Amino acid sequence: QPAWTTLLLCMVITLVLINDISIYTDINYRERREAYMQDATLSTSNEVTVYPFLHVEVYYEALCPDSRYFIMKQLTPAYENLHEIMKVALIPYGKARTIEKDGKLSFECQHGPLECKANMVHACVTNVVKDEGKQLAIIHCMIDKNDVPMKVGQKCVEKHGENWDDVKSCVVSEKGSSIMKHMGDMTNSLEPRVSFIPTITVDRSQHDQKHILQDLHKVLCKRYKGPKLPSC
Repeated sequence: QPAWTTLLLCMVITLVLINDISIYTDINYRERREAYMQDATLSTSNEVTVYPFLHVEVYYEALCPDSRYFIMKQLTPAYENLHEIMKVALIPYGKARTIEKDGKLSFECQHGPLECKANMVHACVTNVVKDEGKQLAIIHCMIDKNDVPMKVGQKCVEKHGENWDDVKSCVVSEKGSSIMKHMGDMTNSLEPRVSFIPTITVDRSQHDQKHILQDLHKVLCKRYKGPKLPSC
């Protein structure tokens, strides 16, 4: 009888050990699975969705009162609040005309030769100054009082810490004329054609031009597909 008792006791102990091992294995598996799922969740949650910038192109003239108003009262405030979601291209040409004769370029502008000079200074700023925010700040400064383009240009460029000599060299060289021609080509390629200055495109579309001119900030907030920004 003691032998049977010992055998029975051994069998019970073995079954208990097997059960404990099974339970431990199951718990360990669940813990590892939960840890894996948590890591996977964290990995997924850390993936950042990148939303495309809104590309704003401003087709304007340096001596145009409506262009001045838009840049100072609409574009600059919108950029200050929404610069993280927008890219700005400034195209100073408007209703000008490019003339090519004997290998030389010249321009006729809606508000006369002074505007052609001012447009050229603006165009060279957009070429020489690489920082978009500084570009806009300099253009904002110049268009406020553009009656003496070179003098105002120097003042505004140097005010924002950029090299006036580089801009001036562009203005008085064939480089400046080439840039102006490019501005004209961009303007003339718009569909529909420019009929009012300034004309603004958002992602190459002129849709809703009236509201863009009246409240650019609101239009950009509405069109942006990413998370709502605080200023919106």
